[in-house]
Amino acid sequence: MRQVVCDTGPVLHLLEAQAVELLQLAGNIYIPKAVTDELAYLMPKWQLPSWIRVETLTQPFAKQATVWYQAGLLDLGEAEAMALARLLKADWFLTDDAAARLFAQSLELEVHGSLGVLLWAAAIGHLDREQAEAALDRLSQTSLWLSKHILDEASTALQEIFKE
Repeated sequence: MRQVVCDTGPVLHLLEAQAVELLQLAGNIYIPKAVTDELAYLMPKWQLPSWIRVETLTQPFAKQATVWYQAGLLDLGEAEAMALARLLKADWFLTDDAAARLFAQSLELEVHGSLGVLLWAAAIGHLDREQAEAALDRLSQTSLWLSKHILDEASTALQEIFKE
């Protein structure tokens, strides 16, 4: 099964889009403590589902996350999640932050975001056309900033996935 590490963004945005269960379909989902803290702050009444596993960073990964955070390269949740992805040798690292995406790619991590998870779920048959289009519409109304160009590309991708 695929090992997936998330920072706060994809959990938050997919939750806002009422599509957080798509994460569970992607594989074993892991987050570090800093992400649980951020989620608790942003959504105090939300309960972390049992299928999201909270992992503790060990050395030297914990130190690496601290250095990235203190250097101002990443926020704490992103830094810990990226270090966790390296520790677990994750198959996917999920983030919706452009700077974190670039940083993760420089570390040779396979990076996806909320939109990528939605398109992946549609492409492999977890969502039908109506469900995928509704999820995309809901995702476009969350706190995730998506440009019109990206939304148009996502709509085109869904048309390709579901062309008859």
